[in-house]
Amino acid sequence: MAAQSVQIKLVLGHSAQWRKRPTQEGFTHDWTVVVRGEDGQEIKHFVEKVVFHLHESFPKPKRVYKEPPYHVSESGYGSFMLPVEVHFRNKDEPKKVRFEYDLLLPNLNDPPISQIRSECLTFQNPSEEFRQKLVDSGGVVSGGPPAVVEKKPPPSQPAFLQKKRSGEELESNAPKKRRKDKPKKKPAGSSSSESSDVDSSSESESGGDDGVVATKKSGGKKQTSNTWNTFELKRLHKRLNSLQDPTQLQEIVNIIEQTGLYNLTASTFDFDLCKLDNDTLDKLRKFVEPTS
Repeated sequence: MAAQSVQIKLVLGHSAQWRKRPTQEGFTHDWTVVVRGEDGQEIKHFVEKVVFHLHESFPKPKRVYKEPPYHVSESGYGSFMLPVEVHFRNKDEPKKVRFEYDLLLPNLNDPPISQIRSECLTFQNPSEEFRQKLVDSGGVVSGGPPAVVEKKPPPSQPAFLQKKRSGEELESNAPKKRRKDKPKKKPAGSSSSESSDVDSSSESESGGDDGVVATKKSGGKKQTSNTWNTFELKRLHKRLNSLQDPTQLQEIVNIIEQTGLYNLTASTFDFDLCKLDNDTLDKLRKFVEPTS
């Protein structure tokens, strides 16, 4: 009997914009991240739940949605990687697939961000029960080995210096701030992906022969630690976010680059104050507080 596969497409996307005024916590943006079917398909037939792993600095960072719409909305002040797990109504393997979603926020005076990416999942020889659930959700059945479908990369968003930590659907200007404990990109506490007979094609790196999930490479380096308390970090964060002069901002970038503890993409330069050592933090403090 010929091998059979079922392909189905998921859409991941987000919108983000500046708030008219920051919140009391200093959050400058609203954002929303969503998972849905392509062309209005009802993915609830084969999706048991969607889990969004927010940055650990958010209250209850693990957000679970068992019914559509599968979306999470929050407020914050910077970009970070947001892992998304889609769990299947499948008695056999695979049980879930995991995506690394890059939550980017617009810089000051930039227009709101609205972007989506398409993920094609290929299930090899699913059970009859699960195959029907996939078909009910818009899945396409084919015989023989699964085809590889390329995903369109999301449009790049301009950003010079973006801080980490962000939430929902959108508005306008306010000065940038960083969240309480200053964590940047790369949220912690996310569970690992499982091997399975599902292939996920995207602009991200593929997960292996037994069909794990696509993951984006992020460029952080070796981490270190410091003895600064939360109050000191918060004060430094506010000082850094008050800078507007491009020359001063470039100096900050130069200081961070010496540590190697940053994530550089085509549109962002991201770093985490909590990961920097005491010497680097002292340099930053002297730069923003030259009289101290």
